[in-house]
Amino acid sequence: MFHLRNNRFTLTQKLIVSFSINGICMLGALVYAIVGLNTMHRMVGDIAHNDLTAATAAINLRDSMLAQERTARKFMILGQLELVDVHGRQAETFRKAQTLLRERTNLKSLNELDSRYAAYTLLGAKLFTGKPVSEAALIKSAAQVETAIEKLRAEQQQLLELKLTSAKQKEASTLTWALGLALCGVALAFTVAALLVYTFSASIGKLKKATHRIAAGDFEHDPHIPPGDEVGMLAQDFMRMAQRLKDLEQISLDASPLTRLPGNIAIERSISKRLREQQPFAMCYLDLDNFKSYNDKYGYIRASELIKEAGYLIHHVVEKLGDPDAFVGHIGGDDFVVVINHMLAKTACQNIIHDFDAMIPKYYSEGDRVVGYIDGVDRYGVPRHFPLVSISIAVLNCQPGKYTSAAEIATAAAEVKDRVKESAGSNYIIVREAGGG
Repeated sequence: MFHLRNNRFTLTQKLIVSFSINGICMLGALVYAIVGLNTMHRMVGDIAHNDLTAATAAINLRDSMLAQERTARKFMILGQLELVDVHGRQAETFRKAQTLLRERTNLKSLNELDSRYAAYTLLGAKLFTGKPVSEAALIKSAAQVETAIEKLRAEQQQLLELKLTSAKQKEASTLTWALGLALCGVALAFTVAALLVYTFSASIGKLKKATHRIAAGDFEHDPHIPPGDEVGMLAQDFMRMAQRLKDLEQISLDASPLTRLPGNIAIERSISKRLREQQPFAMCYLDLDNFKSYNDKYGYIRASELIKEAGYLIHHVVEKLGDPDAFVGHIGGDDFVVVINHMLAKTACQNIIHDFDAMIPKYYSEGDRVVGYIDGVDRYGVPRHFPLVSISIAVLNCQPGKYTSAAEIATAAAEVKDRVKESAGSNYIIVREAGGG
């Protein structure tokens, strides 16, 4: 053991040097974390702005193509001229989706889709102008378009998976380097303090534990080191750094620009985390009924306000239930997700429905509130009465071992949602076991 009096530096100087090095390491970790999170934020933004939008457009292509095929067949049988206009509107929807895909992606299969659809358009033009077209030829051409759409969706999915893999690798790299730099600084501070000032050991131990907790994502952890000395000041810096990292993490989430709720990537991570940890939980899939008809009549601005208010309402109701691990996400459009303690699922559904049904009348005119519906046309162009917007909630009680992936849970929840929507008004169904009711 060396003697302090034989060393050039005093105790104060050594402390200054050791903590200066420690500060550099922490600053390096923070800077690296900021740079990494900013890169991930840009990657997530690219996925949300381009890939997810393109995925929605691809789905619209398939739906529009199926609608055109049905309309063409009806025309071959019935010969009704109004079907020509319906087919034209459906074709316009298809072309808009094509344009959107070209703006957001450069998929090779787009050229094949263009040529296949052009051939189908020529057959449709002959059909609607009274020229003879065989049903077999029309079906074959439509099938070729649908095959091209499926190729496009497959290519798009492959591209999305590559981007997600790149994002995960970047996340792992950022965490590893930031954690390594942080641990290096803490280890140095702990060693020097333990050798020079034995009384600091307890505080340094707490600080080391806090570093691990923060590096693991527990940004709310308080090391409980009293202020007043150098170690206490460093502990306060750690807490400020944790708050900063928490803020940066929130920024990096694929939050909805309308509701500010986390989006699909965050939803999948929340569910997957619970599955890995074998935690029982309830996954609630929330969907607004008759929203399209509301949007058609009142316009997208009022409809966006309704979506935003619905997101706030759902988040507020869940927050009041007091589950610290509860999660509220916005899938997109009028679809939301709530992940919550399975013991609170029923109460959450009842409170959300109660508050939503109390809120919704203010979004309608006095006349529509009195009659309880609005007039509109459905997706097939048929006039009908649409009730006021309501909310349907499908709840899966996810016990350990019942489900293996977030995708499996999402599929099961979508099936339950279809059952809920069969009933009029706001309703919920809680499925206790996989495949059960």
